[in-house]
Amino acid sequence: MKISIHSHISLFALIASMSLWTASSPLLSQDFEVSLEISSSLGSVGGGLTNLEFGMSEGASDGFVPGEDEYANPTSGAGSSEFHAWIDLDGDNWTRCILSSQESDTFAVISLGFYQTNPIFLQWNSVDIPETGNFRLEDAFGGSFLSIDLREQNSILIDNIALTTLILRVTPPFAEDFIRGDFNQDQTVNLADTVATLEHLFGFFQSTDNLTCPKAGDINDDGDLNISDPIFALAHLFNGAPAPGAPFPTCGKDTTPDGLLCQQNCP
Repeated sequence: MKISIHSHISLFALIASMSLWTASSPLLSQDFEVSLEISSSLGSVGGGLTNLEFGMSEGASDGFVPGEDEYANPTSGAGSSEFHAWIDLDGDNWTRCILSSQESDTFAVISLGFYQTNPIFLQWNSVDIPETGNFRLEDAFGGSFLSIDLREQNSILIDNIALTTLILRVTPPFAEDFIRGDFNQDQTVNLADTVATLEHLFGFFQSTDNLTCPKAGDINDDGDLNISDPIFALAHLFNGAPAPGAPFPTCGKDTTPDGLLCQQNCP
């Protein structure tokens, strides 16, 4: 089936008369895990190394689960003169703590125990930090002396023995599972998505302030959301043009990452 210029105009008129925007679903958070390697004067008296892991996972328990969580060594407690590090959460000390997924900001207290005046070195892999959400390491004074975006650097040396408490401040990342072309997030790619895309691009129809997944609208997968996307969609739907790239036709993650976001995932 070929679409002429006149039929394009008629189809656009049909689209202009329709109202097919669907309400957005609640914002969902994406699973993540942050790993910190914390060491002090390795190879010398009072040295040591501790790995701390903090994260969220759908279905995880907020209590201790063997094999999922790990408590800190009970012999390293408050007042210990040895180097130690742990996550202090709800009165328990952890080296690995995985919570259930949540949307609200979360604060994990990292307690440091210095051996005399030996500095403590923290490092992490910045490329492993999710692209969305916020991950900051701060002092206990609201970031007055120390405030680091974990995506922007990968280590810090703490040589002030007064900084025995750090705060890992986490805004959970957005879930980014979607179907390419499903701009209105109703789990189907059809003419309604073209309507929603044109509505967003030109503001002809209803408000799109609740837009939660512009990434899904990039149906031609060129890393941008523009008029070429509804043209690609119409060609696919009515003229036998190639199907969109992954993830399509089922829900999945973007295999060609770009700057577009998706703050909602498939149910």
